[in-house]
Amino acid sequence: MRKFWIGLALLLPFAALAQGRWEVDTTLHMDFEQYDPPSTLVVPEHPLTNAKFPFIDVHSHHWRMAEQDLGQLIREMDSLNMGIIVNLSGRGGPALKGMVDNIKKYGYENRIALFTNIELRSIDDPDWLKSTLQQLAYDVSIGARGLKIYKSQGMTNTDSSGNRIQINDPRLDPVWDKCGELGIPVLIHSADPKPFWDPMDANNERWLELKLRPGRKRDPEDPASWETIIAEQHDMFRK
Repeated sequence: MRKFWIGLALLLPFAALAQGRWEVDTTLHMDFEQYDPPSTLVVPEHPLTNAKFPFIDVHSHHWRMAEQDLGQLIREMDSLNMGIIVNLSGRGGPALKGMVDNIKKYGYENRIALFTNIELRSIDDPDWLKSTLQQLAYDVSIGARGLKIYKSQGMTNTDSSGNRIQINDPRLDPVWDKCGELGIPVLIHSADPKPFWDPMDANNERWLELKLRPGRKRDPEDPASWETIIAEQHDMFRK
């Protein structure tokens, strides 16, 4: 028994030392944005400057393609091994025609594809549907490959009564039918990432983004819930 107590007395200082070593120092504090340590992993670098196989960029926005130096654009594409780029901002009508003409001038019809766009805020105008369908047919006839609908549709676009224009609004059905008739795809951007609607707390994976860009944060019903907007989109798909 005496040996036991002697051994215990010898071990107690080490136990106390170990306990102190593993205690959390609550006085230390660092903001999440400040924590950016360099990696201690040192390995050979193999930077990739271009793709192994030619690829298609299906989502780009070139607002001034009618005046753009397309030779420079193609050189940049070639440096990445990008085969085709899709400009979703064709805008339609004369603006689209200007882009088409510039592409033809450079001879890059097989490298640059254009999507057209339509005006939705005037949906209640008496001639809106007729002019929109005519524009779609014209745009496709001169080279548009599809229709791009921006996220403002279903979120911020309103009709003459101030009501939000939902993506499954029956007034848009003839537009989708016309796209099917013309054989073109429709690319729709609905809503934003769901965390933009969620509470801005430790459980929000977009917390840092929302802190740096507070304009992206939305109230639960601004302009509608995320679930509502996505449900409207899926309802339109079922049509």
